[in-house]
Amino acid sequence: MINYQTGSLLKKYHNIPITIHFKQVKLKIKELKPYLNPKKFNTYCEACPNHSQKWTCPPNCPPFDDYAKDYSHITLYLFYTSPNQFEKAKNKDKALDAYNFIKEELQNYLREVEPSTGKMIAANSCELCKTCGLVDEKECYMPNKMRYNLVAFGFNVNQLMTDLFQHELQWATKNQTPNFVSSVGAILKK
Repeated sequence: MINYQTGSLLKKYHNIPITIHFKQVKLKIKELKPYLNPKKFNTYCEACPNHSQKWTCPPNCPPFDDYAKDYSHITLYLFYTSPNQFEKAKNKDKALDAYNFIKEELQNYLREVEPSTGKMIAANSCELCKTCGLVDEKECYMPNKMRYNLVAFGFNVNQLMTDLFQHELQWATKNQTPNFVSSVGAILKK
């Protein structure tokens, strides 16, 4: 059984207090390998508008084994929150507001805790530049800040969250708001 740490943070969204719950788990990299299957999961990326439009997205993402070769451990971070806290927000899509908020908060947190001897795995595709250098037929404009994400490497994030965090992903539909939205990222460590 995997032991993970839990907690919560209080943040503000347009002056509305928002509770973020988190879980984190430290693993040896080899313990994460059963969730890696780029041949299968990168095909799902083909429907995304970022596919082949960003240096951080398939087919441009390096193999995870190459990216993580200098590291022995990984700490996974899961942030999740209830969209119902966003009812007073300006946007009428509280699930989308909640998701964008939670992934941005996780992204900021990962950048803060990224050690000089480690490397962050982002919570989402790179959003550092308005237009990626790839679209302009150029190299990455910010290679020292750019980070890949678990999905781009080809991880089965749904199974990873279920097995390691006992946390099931929930999805919004046109007529139903999920109980919570989630985002996951990681830090590679030596």
